[in-house]
Amino acid sequence: MERWDDAVTAMNSSNKEPTVRNATVEDINILAALGTTTCYEAYFELDPSSDLADYCARIYSPENVRIEFEDLNSTYFIAEINDRAVGFAKLRENNHVDCLGDRHAIELQRIYVLERVKGQNVGKAMIARCLDAAREKGYDTLWLGVWEKNLRAQGFYEKIGMKNIGTTGFNDGKNDFVNFVYAINI
Repeated sequence: MERWDDAVTAMNSSNKEPTVRNATVEDINILAALGTTTCYEAYFELDPSSDLADYCARIYSPENVRIEFEDLNSTYFIAEINDRAVGFAKLRENNHVDCLGDRHAIELQRIYVLERVKGQNVGKAMIARCLDAAREKGYDTLWLGVWEKNLRAQGFYEKIGMKNIGTTGFNDGKNDFVNFVYAINI
């Protein structure tokens, strides 16, 4: 596979629809690079602190991505346009927040798309694939946490039918944040 950061050239030459596939162990470096880049793109304007740089570097190091990838409760997906990685998602089983009640729910722990391909249905394609995977695993609800200041992401989740059902906390290792919990019935 060609490098994920060559995606701009590919996108400019074709209007091909995004595809989503299960990630493999060979994709760990791609996941790490995508994670670091999309983390900065998603949050830097909202929180330009040095803590963000530390968090992105730590959570998306190839070593940490490998540990998360090998966790049997995790499933990673990669979105591609013209065979170039442009986004990723991660489902996580066995993680529950109180506002879900007794729902049999799976967490969409991560979903990120390169800024330059937003608006090209990459996020929608990944959500569809995650919903299919959750359904195949027997879950009735897909949920995620989104930072209270990330209005763009909240708008996307609401547009695809997710509902804000409560809040949960998040700590980046140094700071506490409030995340809204969004969920959708499968």
